[in-house]
Amino acid sequence: MKRMLLLVLIIVLSFSSLAACSNSASETSAKKESTNAASPETSTKKPVEIQFLHIHGGSQGEAVKRLVEEFNKKQDAVHVTPVYVEGSYEGILEKLQALAATKQLPEVTQAGFSYTNYMVANMPLVPVQKFIDEEKMDLSDFFPKMLELGKGMDGKIYGLPYAVSTPVVYYNKQMFKEAGLDPENPPKTFDELREAAKKLTKGDRMGVYFNYGITGNWMFQAMTETLGGHMVANDQKSVAFDQEPGIKALQYWVDLVNTDKTMPLIDDKQATQSFTSGKLGIYVNTTASLRGLQKDSKFDIGTAAFPVDGVHPRMVPAGGNNVFVIKSTPEKEKAAWEFIKFATSPEGTAITAEGMGYMASRKSAVERDDLLGKYLKQENPAAYTTYRQVDDMVQWNNFPGKGGTRIFKIVQDNIQAALTKQKTAEQAVKDAAAEANQLIK
Repeated sequence: MKRMLLLVLIIVLSFSSLAACSNSASETSAKKESTNAASPETSTKKPVEIQFLHIHGGSQGEAVKRLVEEFNKKQDAVHVTPVYVEGSYEGILEKLQALAATKQLPEVTQAGFSYTNYMVANMPLVPVQKFIDEEKMDLSDFFPKMLELGKGMDGKIYGLPYAVSTPVVYYNKQMFKEAGLDPENPPKTFDELREAAKKLTKGDRMGVYFNYGITGNWMFQAMTETLGGHMVANDQKSVAFDQEPGIKALQYWVDLVNTDKTMPLIDDKQATQSFTSGKLGIYVNTTASLRGLQKDSKFDIGTAAFPVDGVHPRMVPAGGNNVFVIKSTPEKEKAAWEFIKFATSPEGTAITAEGMGYMASRKSAVERDDLLGKYLKQENPAAYTTYRQVDDMVQWNNFPGKGGTRIFKIVQDNIQAALTKQKTAEQAVKDAAAEANQLIK
């Protein structure tokens, strides 16, 4: 009997063991199938490594970092490494020139809108038009004037707008109240702004500062073209800022500094510090400064559109930059395009706009409450002012010719000479034009 029971037990254990083996084999097989379904290529293949050259340091650099992290996190086919370059748009051009000489160019780079033509003519770009056409990409969500900023002379789109700005008027509402000015009705014309600056100037407080030193003669162009002039002649063979509007533009600043004594002779860093410490009433500067000014100021900041002369329409050059794909390998070029698509998507451009203070390049990003809509209209309406002048946006001037990149400093040196009374305003713009024309020829 005992032998019979032992035999039954052995048979039961054998079947159990076989069943266990069978289950284990099934699980292994299921795991294997599951692994196969997830595509072993995607799970084991290393991401394509690319670099993104940019100019944003400090808190703006944190926004770049967040953008890149969001992109790297949402997929595993491409890994982007951001690389910061000092020296603004001139600095990044010098860096690109040096990297080109050693054949170590990055796969993606920024470049200021004022250097789009230079990039097209001198850098090995892959026009993003190629990818747009291949994917039949719908571009209707971009602000049309911003999309124009990435086009070359042949009408082809070489880069997409990444961070965009316009010059706006920042003002200290508390100082306006104390000076008897209406903080809800800021100056709209150059004359009104000049009169407001006189009232704001008292003791150690100054009335106004135009950030005339900003890269690419950006503020000088805004003044000149809003007064009815042009930076370059229509035939692109000479500059045009030495005509009456350009002289009037510089004379306006000379009068603020030397006649009214309402504008200090300082640089933009000193002006920023002066404004945030309550010693400067009005600061005319880029959209991109808003977040920093609000963070460092203890008073309420108002914003207003760039002033006009009451005769000519407002013309505000689109500041900021495009992002470009640089030639490398097909695999890396495709990876660069995927990153650019994300950076300029509604979600990506909202990260840049909110994190840096720049403008979003997509209409939907401005309208959607889950992106910037609620922030711009309810939480921080001062940031919406720049969008009110989006239809007044014009191309940031590109000086023609290989020597065009050197003209910025020539103009800056002559502006400084006029402000310090070494030259008259007229002599300064004439001298700058004569020297600039030699580089254009």
